[in-house]
Amino acid sequence: ARLTAELAREEAAAAAAPQAAAASDPDPLRDDRALPLFPLQPPRTGRELLADHITAMVCCAAMDTVGAVPGLDWLDGPTLLVGGARATDLPPQVLTLIEDGDPAGLRTWLARQGIRPEKPVRLA
Repeated sequence: ARLTAELAREEAAAAAAPQAAAASDPDPLRDDRALPLFPLQPPRTGRELLADHITAMVCCAAMDTVGAVPGLDWLDGPTLLVGGARATDLPPQVLTLIEDGDPAGLRTWLARQGIRPEKPVRLA
């Protein structure tokens, strides 16, 4: 609920900014905001934001405890490399936690990788 409220505040602030900029534009014929430069993405839901935040925290814990490294896949985007191999089974575990409220799968995954969930994450 907190993420949804914060997202709503950001959207309201973004909607107010173009109106203020349009009022102060000295040349109405030059409108750079007429067409988007890239296709618009649908707004992200609270669940998607929560999944990204939990995944980021797991990745930070993996980097701190087992020496995992971040990677980039040209098709899938950001990825986590644990022991030199992609951790492709992390996203389903996070989604199970969020959608079903069942932490058992993620806890098992963390234990199997050797990641200690009780260790505080360093945000550097």
